[in-house]
Amino acid sequence: MFKRKVETMSVKEFMSRKPRFETRFDEFAYERKIDASKMIVKACVTAGVIVLSLSFGDVSFAAANVIDGAITAKVVGVFEPVVELVKALSYPISLVMMLSGGLFVMIGNSERGFSMIQKAGLGYVLVQMLPMIMDLLVEIAKAL
Repeated sequence: MFKRKVETMSVKEFMSRKPRFETRFDEFAYERKIDASKMIVKACVTAGVIVLSLSFGDVSFAAANVIDGAITAKVVGVFEPVVELVKALSYPISLVMMLSGGLFVMIGNSERGFSMIQKAGLGYVLVQMLPMIMDLLVEIAKAL
């Protein structure tokens, strides 16, 4: 029904050919629109800062604290999936370590076996508790 049109050419011809459809693009009109939108944004930001400074006094310290808080929240939010992944992997890893410690006890090396079981249990508890401890430290730092 439909025949495919095949056109063969060299790489040099392909790279040097002109596009089939020429678009009419007025670069100057586009740049004028961008310049106008930049000026509008600058005017809005300037008006907002003036209104805030007249109503609240000096806003530079408040703005700095808000920006620091926003950055801190974003950084904590970025690492949240990594923290959850480590917490999720801690259970199977500690289980394997405890089982291997039990095997060491079974073959007669009880000192090494009980040491592995103890360290695996302590490591699991630490991995589960460290995010809570870090949240506590962040809140203490914010209070200072």
